[in-house]
Amino acid sequence: MYELFLLGKLMAKPWHGYEFHQVLNSVVGPSRKVSWGTIYPLLKRLEKAGLIQRLSEPLEKEDGRGRQRYTITPEGKQKFLRLMKSESKNDPNYRETFRIKLGNFSRVDAAVQRGIVDRYLARLNSISAHTNAMSELVSRVPEMPEPERRNILLALAHDRFLAETEVEWIRGTLRDEVAPQAIDAAGDGS
Repeated sequence: MYELFLLGKLMAKPWHGYEFHQVLNSVVGPSRKVSWGTIYPLLKRLEKAGLIQRLSEPLEKEDGRGRQRYTITPEGKQKFLRLMKSESKNDPNYRETFRIKLGNFSRVDAAVQRGIVDRYLARLNSISAHTNAMSELVSRVPEMPEPERRNILLALAHDRFLAETEVEWIRGTLRDEVAPQAIDAAGDGS
């Protein structure tokens, strides 16, 4: 997820580590923070892999110290496109990854956009179907204490609500903006 974010930002212009840190923390939200110990090792790894390179002259700050700027290489652009097209079925951060991909839609063509939306809708529909099946199963377990059953059903209803609300948002907000064909083709999930 962070690799996609950094490469996506470099698709537009050179950036320095401090900028990555500030913007990435705004993307992941108030409940989680990205440390400097995450950003700089990732930048070094991307540089070592030939996906980014340091610019020869650092950007000067007011205090006279230079900030090292990075730019994306042709190999980095190819990696960015592969990451935009891919999906990890086991990605625990799938919502954040989708937001990062959504933020980079202007850097990919309509077919890639449609693929991203289509895969995300499929995931949301799968979550909704899973919560329905689990709710039915939990409702039929006779030896489960009623307070526990009620709480489990509430948690499942919450997951289903989030997934169904996202599907509605995609169909409403993204319909005219991004990929109407993918949105029209997706199943209801209900």
